[in-house]
Amino acid sequence: MNISGEINCFGLCLKLSDYAPFVAFLVVISIALLAASLMLKKPKQRLITFVSAQLASLLGIIATFYIMKCSYMLTLYLYLAYVVISTVLIFAVLRYYDRIMITRLDAKPAGSVMKWAQDFVDGLVSAKVYYFDSAVPRAFASGRSIFVSIGLLELLNNDELKAVLAHEAWHIRNNSGMPYLKQLALMTFSSSSESELEYRADRFAAEIAGNDALFSARNKVDKVFI
Repeated sequence: MNISGEINCFGLCLKLSDYAPFVAFLVVISIALLAASLMLKKPKQRLITFVSAQLASLLGIIATFYIMKCSYMLTLYLYLAYVVISTVLIFAVLRYYDRIMITRLDAKPAGSVMKWAQDFVDGLVSAKVYYFDSAVPRAFASGRSIFVSIGLLELLNNDELKAVLAHEAWHIRNNSGMPYLKQLALMTFSSSSESELEYRADRFAAEIAGNDALFSARNKVDKVFI
């Protein structure tokens, strides 16, 4: 059955069913929630609204399968698979993202090349430090892990690296006390509050490693991207 045939079959089955208003209501709710998720500014509200739209779609598909008297409908099965898989991925990404990055970047424990870095981070937060092979100077935190590139290790001196590690350690400390949905929302959707988080992380790094080290590290990294 082609798509046009499936649509005609779907419309006929709904027309003959007492559940047609319920399915139509779920479709309208799903579309409205999806549109709202694109307009909301706060990440947590956007995430909750988006997931609610997914759930409304899933309920609509289940209701459709219940009332269908037609033959096999490929498009509904494909969309059902999309809804289930995307929802699972959204909630699994935060818990396993750092493990995914370790594998993807072929990252190695930083203690094997500079033991002081792991000892330094241990004094700030419970997290593992990894390095990965990239000439681009990068550092980021995910889950309970901090990742730094070889390019960054070669560019910065120890004091500057301490400032960077302290910055990323603050993010992990902040995230560990943050509700799950808020963490996921900040990770999934862009937010105007990101600059505020970066400012606070920089302030913490300055307290730990000193203003000079933080300024010098940022100045060196910024020059690479100019």
